[in-house]
Amino acid sequence: MAPDTEPRPDGEVVWAEDATGPLLRFSGSIDREAVRRFRLLMPPATWPARADLGAVTALSAAGLELLVHLARKPRRSGGELELTALPEHLRPVLARAGLATLAPRTNGTPTSA
Repeated sequence: MAPDTEPRPDGEVVWAEDATGPLLRFSGSIDREAVRRFRLLMPPATWPARADLGAVTALSAAGLELLVHLARKPRRSGGELELTALPEHLRPVLARAGLATLAPRTNGTPTSA
């Protein structure tokens, strides 16, 4: 596996690219430390408006806060954040945090927030 796609137990958010274009790829447990590392390496101006959560094992309050910030950035210019994958175990986490609109539809098609 390429370094930007391999899940890490300590959590990681990295810039990646797929056939559609740039995105942020989340993996492992996204906690305060993972978010801190991400913010140190990637200023908000470089954040793409797409995120892949397919390899996330856990999402802390800091991870949820990062998703809120990721959703706000493209809205400022009339765009929307698109999540391309979301494990089923994270759907209730987003719902409890009031972020259910970020979740892709259950039929696998992405949605925007």
